[in-house]
Amino acid sequence: MSERSELDALREALAQAVQQASQAAELARLLTDYQRRLDEAARAEAEAVTRMRQAEARLKAVERQNATLAKNLAEQRYQTAVANWKLASLRESRWSKLGDALHSKNPGKLAQTLRAPVKKPPAPKRSDFPPELPKIPEPAVTPAAPDPKAPQVSTPMADGFTVPKGPTARPYLTVAAIVDRQTEALLRYEWRLVTDFGLENWEEMLERRRPHLLLAESVRPGPRQGNGGRWLEALAGESRALRDLIAACRKRGIRTVFWHSGGPVSRAVPAAEHFDHVLTYSEARAREWRSALRHDRVGVLPYAIQPRVHNPIPAIGGRTEEIMTLGTVAVPAEGDGAADQAGRVWRPMPGQGDEKITYDDLLTAYRRPALVVAGPDADERAVAEISACGTPVLRMRKGAGPEETAAAAEALLADRERLAREAHLAWRAATRVTPLLDPILDVLGIPSVRGADRITVISAVRTPEELEHLAAQVARQAHRPGQLVVVAEGLDAALVEKTVRHAVELDDLVVRVSGTPITRGAALDRAARLADGDHVAVFDPRDVYGEHYLADLAGYFAVADAEVIGKASFYAHLPGTGATLLRQPGAEHRFLPEVAGGTLLARRQTITDLGFADVSEEWGEVFMRQCRTDGVRVYSADRYSYVCVRESAEGELLGSARLEGYVPAEPLALI
Repeated sequence: MSERSELDALREALAQAVQQASQAAELARLLTDYQRRLDEAARAEAEAVTRMRQAEARLKAVERQNATLAKNLAEQRYQTAVANWKLASLRESRWSKLGDALHSKNPGKLAQTLRAPVKKPPAPKRSDFPPELPKIPEPAVTPAAPDPKAPQVSTPMADGFTVPKGPTARPYLTVAAIVDRQTEALLRYEWRLVTDFGLENWEEMLERRRPHLLLAESVRPGPRQGNGGRWLEALAGESRALRDLIAACRKRGIRTVFWHSGGPVSRAVPAAEHFDHVLTYSEARAREWRSALRHDRVGVLPYAIQPRVHNPIPAIGGRTEEIMTLGTVAVPAEGDGAADQAGRVWRPMPGQGDEKITYDDLLTAYRRPALVVAGPDADERAVAEISACGTPVLRMRKGAGPEETAAAAEALLADRERLAREAHLAWRAATRVTPLLDPILDVLGIPSVRGADRITVISAVRTPEELEHLAAQVARQAHRPGQLVVVAEGLDAALVEKTVRHAVELDDLVVRVSGTPITRGAALDRAARLADGDHVAVFDPRDVYGEHYLADLAGYFAVADAEVIGKASFYAHLPGTGATLLRQPGAEHRFLPEVAGGTLLARRQTITDLGFADVSEEWGEVFMRQCRTDGVRVYSADRYSYVCVRESAEGELLGSARLEGYVPAEPLALI
């Protein structure tokens, strides 16, 4: 019996080995076929580049001809015509004819000459002499060599983090602020923020800017102090300037708020007691403030992040392999810049000591390290901002020694996929400041009106199986779309509506049925014309969308100033071979020329203006070409919450792809 069991186990192992070998052979065949097609495409691209260079050279030659010959030739012909005109005018003049008549022996001819009218030809015009360009030989052009390896990742239109300019959430609201640079970056996109005033010109500011709110913070001296440090003495109670400003605001009906963002409560009370309302960063601190001020006009504004500033867009130069510490951490080696046994350099995060570093430089430093190790006393506000910048943070318990800290950091860094997933989850969990301000403005009696950013999902289905799969993907979304538009080919409209409503609770469902064959591009274009949401999302009924797909993708509109958001890097699963690929690794959080068609989330006006081409599978590529032609900014988000499912590696699916293994893609991507 034991021998038979061993034999069965051996047969099963052999069967599994044969299956894996066949899968590997199939993938190898696909890769070989793709490499062949890639070589052909590279040769065609090289020929096209050569023709383009020839055309550009001819264009430059024609431009040089126009610049050097046209003007000179036209001017020469014009001057010649002017000389001939002057000569003819001179010959036809009365005095010239009078001279000829004087030498004549006939007196009657002299009288006739004096009485005869003078006829002069019209003067020539420059417009009568168009230039005639001579022919010149075309310059030689160096043919382009085929390069089958390029491009692996699309060339970014912009790379590297810079503090952006962008629209505000409440453009109708003006707030005069006495805050540091950190809070200024937090609030600059929430309303019109006025910070360029001091003790000498605040009266002019009130008259000219007419703010609705005065917001002051417990600003401390240092390189990140705001307003040029002009209000430090007034905040410390050393002058009456702040009280005079508050009194002037009360006369004008301007609300006044003090935000205690850090430091001892006792030090901030002398300045805060003159304001109408006080905010602090935690409920425990709010209880202290209510006790100190003896009133209940105290609220909580917790530490939050500003997506336009604290986001995963990388810094120029990318990340280093350094580990930075935040707070008190037992590092495995002594001294600044020391390396551990694995050769990793440990450094303290800038801005914790007395060194002078601006907040803009600190935002870049947040994006540099491979890992930040935070001690139990680490600044929670800094931890939140670092996590929102896509940098993994490892929290250490109190009393952890150097060996434990080094082992935990090394274990996390050894699994890069886990590191990336945890960084993405931390970004998703970060608290945005925009919704936190709405209840505070309500308490102050200031209206807070923001756009709802309603999303319409559009899709084109062909079979009942695609319809059921689409309904399941929409139903699992944590951010429920406001509208769903389905264009079905060859299906009954009542069946489509019944299937969707059975799976999804939607107030607005639009169904259109095509009785004749229609391409996916034409169907999506028809669906886009029926959408009425602020943003339009394309769902491919063959693909898998995670629970947080729409929520994450919509959140990137607050991160990047783009008209189209999508994914250039994503997971792809081939059920036929069981292989899972990561398409274009490294193409995340960048402005790129193209993203996958099944991941599009765009402003409705952009979709309506460009439209979708009447093709079946290449509609996404055509749409991306139109975006590049019209200068539409396209942002590539993270690679998670989406899996492209195809029976074969069609199109560009295998281009710049990394094999993740013969495993289902859902555990890797749908987080």
